[in-house]
Amino acid sequence: MTTSRPQAPAPSTSTTPVARPKLSDAALLLLGQAAARADRMLLPPPATLRARGGALQKVLQVLLKAGFVTEVPVATEAQSWRLGEGDQRIGLSIADEGFLAIGLPVPVPVAAATAAPDPGRTTKQATLIALLSVEAGASVPVLTETLAWQAHTVRAALTGLRQKGHVLARSKDASGTTVYRITGQAMVTAGAPAATGA
Repeated sequence: MTTSRPQAPAPSTSTTPVARPKLSDAALLLLGQAAARADRMLLPPPATLRARGGALQKVLQVLLKAGFVTEVPVATEAQSWRLGEGDQRIGLSIADEGFLAIGLPVPVPVAAATAAPDPGRTTKQATLIALLSVEAGASVPVLTETLAWQAHTVRAALTGLRQKGHVLARSKDASGTTVYRITGQAMVTAGAPAATGA
């Protein structure tokens, strides 16, 4: 998706704390999918992502400025978001801060892996809980795309979380889309029916 783009702004060296931006659905989708990818790349974007062209560029700029992604050289145009010196393709990779921003643990480097189960391995269940734990919550379309699940699978997973004691709040975002957010964990009384309505 490489086009003629201005050079990315130089990283700020200021020590003044910068307020983290509220993550939009598009940002959540890009970070969540990058976290699930082996190469950790944000691009190419998922086919169902509505943000395209200039809108997508703005989302990527916000993530880069916040330190949730880092620029890395890439070989393909599909992974590239701008051209650097000598027409070198530059892509965006989710940074450790990006994992933390969506509530996921930073993966353990492959070189540090052992025969024991990797505690840094990101499971779909962990990604689901992480996306539902951010302040903005997440919609069913975002969850289906990020997790590569069908809508009915996402709804079943939401019901499963309720049955495990998670308290799920349901509300509307600015666009009128229904979003879900984990607001707490309640004690599940034996024999009591779990709430439904996903």
